Amino acid sequence: MEIDNSELSVKLLSEMLGINSTNLYLKVKALTGQTVTEFIRNIRLKRAAQLLKKGGLNVSEVMYMVGFTHHSYFTKCFKDMYLMNVIV
Repeated sequence: MEIDNSELSVKLLSEMLGINSTNLYLKVKALTGQTVTEFIRNIRLKRAAQLLKKGGLNVSEVMYMVGFTHHSYFTKCFKDMYLMNVIV
């Protein structure tokens, strides 16, 4: 399962890695300063920015490709991270 899969969750990621969710949280927090959820979201947003910069895809296509399923949540997160609006 890829990090851009919309079904990826903390629980599923911890199962895939063979560690419990508490240990996953502690490791990710120690390495990145982020929660696991924040880490996954930020990876998705960075990939979305790369795809949008590259061109050839519209915002909706990119949003789904990186694992977001709700337009309003994607646009809010993208604006929070990059201080710019995207129109879906």
